Amino acid sequence: MRNRKNTVSELDKLFQEVGRYRNSKEYDELLKFVARFRNIAPFNAMLIQMQKPGSKYVASVKDWAERFQRKPKPGARPLVILRPFGPVQFVYELNDTEGKTLPEEILNPFKAHGEISLSELEKFIKCLFFHGIEVYNNDYGTDFYGNVEAVNKTGQYTKSRVIYKFRIPFAITINKNHDFTTQLTSTYHELGHIYCGHLYTPDIEYLPERYNLPLEISEFEAESVCWLICERQGIKNPSAEYLSRYLNDNKTIPSISIDTVLKAVTSIEEIISHNITTPRKELLLKHDQNTDLYAFHQITLS
Repeated sequence: MRNRKNTVSELDKLFQEVGRYRNSKEYDELLKFVARFRNIAPFNAMLIQMQKPGSKYVASVKDWAERFQRKPKPGARPLVILRPFGPVQFVYELNDTEGKTLPEEILNPFKAHGEISLSELEKFIKCLFFHGIEVYNNDYGTDFYGNVEAVNKTGQYTKSRVIYKFRIPFAITINKNHDFTTQLTSTYHELGHIYCGHLYTPDIEYLPERYNLPLEISEFEAESVCWLICERQGIKNPSAEYLSRYLNDNKTIPSISIDTVLKAVTSIEEIISHNITTPRKELLLKHDQNTDLYAFHQITLS
C-alpha cells in the first residue's frame, strides 16, 4: 500500500525554504496568475509564474504557428512546463514571439459566461456520483452554503445487464434555496476539502491524507481551490470575499500546501471536463466484498 501520510512535497519544501508565496500579496498574485492561464494546467501556470512573472500567454512553437500565425523571436528563451505522460515541453511567452496580433478573447479571458443552468448542475452532480461523491440539496437558511462528510455507502450501475457496486466515501450537502450557480460554487468548495485530503478516508489511495490540519489551514486551502476553479471558468466567485479579506488583514498566509491546492484544482477540473458515466475503477467492489469493512469516522467540514 502506498504511503499516504502528510509528507511535504519538494515544491512545498522549496516555498518554505525561500519564503516564496508565503507573503499575502505574492500569494494573491500567484492565484490570479494561475486563474488567467485557463488554457493550461494550474501546476504548469505556476511553473511559468516562477520562470517569468507577468507572462500573459504562452504556447508551443507549433501552436504559435498554426493557431496564431506567430513565431518565436530570434534568440528567445523558452519556458519549461510538464507534458502529460512525458517529461517536459517548451513554450514561448507572447512578448517573445512576433507575427499576427492575438484575438482580444485570448488576451482578456476574464468574461463571465453567465449563470449556471439546472441541467449543467445536474450533469456535474451525476459525474461526481461516479467519483464516489453523492450530492444532496436541503432546505436551509440563507447563510448555509454546504458541508461535506465521510460516509459509508455504496452505489450501483448496470452494464450489459450486470449490476456493479462501488463505494461512495463522501456526501456533500448544499442549500437548495440558493441559485444554481451558488449551489455549484458551494460544491466546488466542499470538493476542495475532499481533494486536499481534509477528511479521514482509509484506503482511498488517490487522495492525500491530511485530515489532522488546523481549521484555518483546511478552510484557506478549500477557499483557494474554489476561487481558482471559479475564476478559470468565469463564474462569480464566492471565495473572493473571504480570500480578499484574509489577504488584506494578514501579512502572511497560513502554512498551506500550495502543491496540494494546485493538484486539487487539476483533479476537479478533470471531472468538470469529462462526462464520466462509469464509476472510478478504484471504487469498484468485488461481488463477494463485504462493504461493512468500510466504516468511516464521521467528519463534517463546511
